[in-house]
Amino acid sequence: MGHNSGVRATVALVAVAALFVAACGADDDASSSTEGTSSSTTPPTSVAATGRWIDGEPAWAAVESRGGVDVESTGVATEMASAAVDEEFGDDAIVRPEPSLAATSQLRAGSVDDNADYQGFLEYLYRIRDLGIALRDLDATDRSVVTVATAVGASVGGVEVTITAGDSSTIVRTTADGTARFLPGLYPAFTDVAGPYTASIGDATTEFARGAVVALVVEAPGSAATPVPLDVAFLLDATGSMRDEIDRLKQTIDTIAERVAVLDPAPDVRFAMTLYRDEGDAFVTSTYDFTGDVGEFRAALSRVVADGGGDYPEALDEGLAEVLAAPAWRSADDAVQLVFLVADAPPHVDRQVSAGYPDSVRTAIERGVKLFPIASSESDDQAEAVFRQIAQATGAPFVFLSYGAGGSATGGSTDIDRTDYEELALDELVVRLISEELAALSGGDVTLPSTTAPPGTNPEGQ
Repeated sequence: MGHNSGVRATVALVAVAALFVAACGADDDASSSTEGTSSSTTPPTSVAATGRWIDGEPAWAAVESRGGVDVESTGVATEMASAAVDEEFGDDAIVRPEPSLAATSQLRAGSVDDNADYQGFLEYLYRIRDLGIALRDLDATDRSVVTVATAVGASVGGVEVTITAGDSSTIVRTTADGTARFLPGLYPAFTDVAGPYTASIGDATTEFARGAVVALVVEAPGSAATPVPLDVAFLLDATGSMRDEIDRLKQTIDTIAERVAVLDPAPDVRFAMTLYRDEGDAFVTSTYDFTGDVGEFRAALSRVVADGGGDYPEALDEGLAEVLAAPAWRSADDAVQLVFLVADAPPHVDRQVSAGYPDSVRTAIERGVKLFPIASSESDDQAEAVFRQIAQATGAPFVFLSYGAGGSATGGSTDIDRTDYEELALDELVVRLISEELAALSGGDVTLPSTTAPPGTNPEGQ
């Protein structure tokens, strides 16, 4: 581009970048509102789509190359861009192709619950470590399950249980089904404490040994809030290897949001998302705060661009810490809190970070947050093992994309067999998982607005 002036070169770069942003799903004005303000570098198409980004909408820095020149997205209006590109490049203008059929096809997934086969899960982890696959120290041995119920057997979610042994104590919180998991290996203070342990809620106290199932009976709490407060956060790996699946995930998550909002009985649902890439990228983490406006969330999601990464591991540790800390979660006493992690790579387990994923798991257990990892197509043994550690410790199933005869998004050394899970559309599976949480809290049924034939009976462990 040396034959052009600096002004023309700048216009062309900006123009191509704007076309790229538009092709990646910039939303129309139908979702705009008066909330929030946009900065001079923020795309002007929808204030609502940008106003909830904590610290401002990220610089997507989606890079295309034309004649050795990197073109970085800056969010300029597409009308200006189209004319400038035509003038600068003519027939050689960069046009991003329409997604292929494969890229727009419906994602399908399976799931397994490692808490249903706890001993099998431990054996799987032992084998992974014997293969030399590095993981952070999240010791799942001697797990105890605390169940909290009323005298008539109704589950009690969202209550703090104090665990003590000697001079050491910690807090775990029940999830919607009235259970909490205590993993002594997560707490340095309990490392050398053999027991006995005590679990207590007020005057309700019971003693237990490591690895036991603990039952606490409490008086019936006050009536749950109606509608049930439900906070759902999506934690998305937004690096370049996720580009194809991010395009499909936009539609899948959009469908999930719409279907959850009209469950019967309908929850008081809000959605948020945290994106993460890696060190050296345009951003490491970025969070869009909770909103109850599905259209507003859709507008923000449509603008997400996958880019960067470089090496295989990504900043998953940093992403987990951010999704638990940055959004304005409602009180854990009242709200069901769920995180769906969608990723295809493990964290940098050899990197020093302020909070590794075991620290975030401990925080989730203390708050009663379930972490649902959804493994994507490039997942290997290390990624699968990390995802399953996270899911098992917080009481969630491990979810993975499936590809029919092409297999599933699991590592080569997995112990998950095709007969261990039922394959569903990903949106159908996630909505079912959410509805099960709500049903456990309410003690009744939650009707799913299904778009497919009713699924069959799940295999054991799903």
